[in-house]
Amino acid sequence: MAEETEVKKSGGKGMIIILLVVVILLLVGMGAMAYLLLNAQNPQNAATEEVHAQLEEGNNHTKNYSPKYKQYEAPAADAAPNYFVMDKFVVNFNGDGKAKFLAVDLQFMTFYPQVVTDMEPLRPILKNDIQRLLRNQHYNDLITAEGPDKLRADLLVVVRQVLEQHKIYPELVEDVYMTRFVMQ
Repeated sequence: MAEETEVKKSGGKGMIIILLVVVILLLVGMGAMAYLLLNAQNPQNAATEEVHAQLEEGNNHTKNYSPKYKQYEAPAADAAPNYFVMDKFVVNFNGDGKAKFLAVDLQFMTFYPQVVTDMEPLRPILKNDIQRLLRNQHYNDLITAEGPDKLRADLLVVVRQVLEQHKIYPELVEDVYMTRFVMQ
């Protein structure tokens, strides 16, 4: 009788250990799944989703990007750049008595001609956001050697934000050129 009791006790302990192992494995599995789901929704990991790669040898203008953006036909390897030309900007800005007006002409470069076409309906939004940026400039910042280059970088950021909001991959607009820059 004593032997049967010991056998039952050890059999019960084995079952408890197996159940604990199964519960621990389930918890680890659920934790891993939660991590993957939360990590996939984290915008900081968008870079892993958007892989920039050359699709063809020698074609450094073709970009591979996430399907959440509008997809465009890849440009030819020898494609010339296309430009989206904005209207002339003339804005008042803070000049501390020195300059009061800023006049700028802008052209945005892309190798995707379809992007130029898709930017046309966004012209009023782009104009509004660019004017806001230009009005917030300061004479002392723009007069430095780095001032116009910093403004170009800021303009590119503004345009790319608008494109991203409208599901156009922002990196397709590669650069902005100021064909006129006058402070008066």
